[in-house]
Amino acid sequence: MATQREIRRRMGSVRNIRQITRAMELIAVTRLRRAQQRVLASRPYAEKMHQVLGDLVERISPPETEEAVALRAAQEARDEEHGYSETSALHPLLERRPVSRTGVILLTTDRGLCGALNSNTIRTGLQYIYARQNEGQQVELVAVGRKGIQAAGRLPLTVTAEFSALGDYPPLSRISPIVRVATDAFTSRQVDQVVLVYPRYISTMRQEPAVVPLLPIQPPEKEAQPEGPHREVDYIYEPSPREVLAEILPRFVEVQVYQAVLELIASEFSARMVAMRNATDNAGELLDDLQLGYNKARQSTITREIIEISAGANALG
Repeated sequence: MATQREIRRRMGSVRNIRQITRAMELIAVTRLRRAQQRVLASRPYAEKMHQVLGDLVERISPPETEEAVALRAAQEARDEEHGYSETSALHPLLERRPVSRTGVILLTTDRGLCGALNSNTIRTGLQYIYARQNEGQQVELVAVGRKGIQAAGRLPLTVTAEFSALGDYPPLSRISPIVRVATDAFTSRQVDQVVLVYPRYISTMRQEPAVVPLLPIQPPEKEAQPEGPHREVDYIYEPSPREVLAEILPRFVEVQVYQAVLELIASEFSARMVAMRNATDNAGELLDDLQLGYNKARQSTITREIIEISAGANALG
């Protein structure tokens, strides 16, 4: 049985740990509020940009005449046979080709103490990588975050680039090198597709690992719009839809990666807040158990001393 001194020493250590976890929880709560605002504010922009991209691709496509439909059907048959898509000629970032090499951008945090956030994200990324390798594809990894870099260093993976220390509120310029590595690898045919693996922020208590295609860019399918006063607006693009598309596509890739980084930061702070709250509660429960053990040890010492005094008095009498 532990002595009173040992129990008191352990209780002091637990109190110090509880103070640290409580302070880290408060810091995570403060930073989480700003991270939530940034990620929620960026989602409408990314969604609207996706819609504009789809409108541009449709505007540049040939008109839907019978002859054009027949020619496009024949072209699609040939492209399907060779593995290419009809949007290949519009821009290199839209080109679809047979996939034999895949690039994976794995987003993790630089710091730990955020529960199972990083382990779940890394596990999802590795499952995707192993699935592609089982299909005979080559996989190249871009690790973002120290936790992902450390995990990739322990495994036989091909890591082409590493990025860390992006900061809690990184500007878009800090994301540009990641985007440049991905787009250069895709346009130079070093890889045939690029995907993002990151924790998607759902709520304070929930973050889900997601695997999202990044390249080639997939424009949204055009939905049929009802006739009437609420039909879709016909935009006028200047100088031309094709030139606007050439400018917006690289920007769209940056926005997709930046949105994933914002999701990662919000997920990190929310996961750390929950983890530190659980650690603080567990420290309190441990203190209660240690206090009970200390009281028992103290009572045992007092009882033993009383017995010794009584035995000494009886011996003298």
